[in-house]
Amino acid sequence: MEAIVYEEFGGPEVLRHASGVVVPEPGPGEVRVRVAAAGVNPVDWKRRHGLVEAFYPTAFPAVPGLEFAGTVDRLGEGVSGLAVGDEVFGWTKTGAYAQYAIADIVAPKPAGLSWEAAASLPVAGETAQRVLDLLGVRAGETLFLHGAAGVVGSVGVQLAVAAGITVIGSASEANHAHLRA
Repeated sequence: MEAIVYEEFGGPEVLRHASGVVVPEPGPGEVRVRVAAAGVNPVDWKRRHGLVEAFYPTAFPAVPGLEFAGTVDRLGEGVSGLAVGDEVFGWTKTGAYAQYAIADIVAPKPAGLSWEAAASLPVAGETAQRVLDLLGVRAGETLFLHGAAGVVGSVGVQLAVAAGITVIGSASEANHAHLRA
């Protein structure tokens, strides 16, 4: 398969195109996804710079990219609730900047959501949900969300509203219409 890889830590200059990369096979509880879009987030550049080795050890050559959207291509043993051909988004263990990725955490991609938008959700969504959980805010309460028009903020607003929380958000004037929508 084709992929973007890096063989040393550094900036974007260490990234290169590679052909002939071995197509990964799903293990028990995993799925293989044909990647349609991959997200770019702060964890990706931190990994590429070697700054999070304690959490994400790197074996070179490495394929970057934590989050993706794509179509389930193969099911590992014991996987239920998914079928080959399902459109999903999620986290990958093998790198999303490739034609195929392996994942054990996926969610169905909503039909009206673009591949690119779906690929941008896993890290932002998990971050927003984690903040809401840590705050312990509950239905009927009010939450002030600074930066509500950014990716994490936008997801946080939607999660909070869905949980019955009243949200007051801040954003630059150029984003006020977006927040009111």
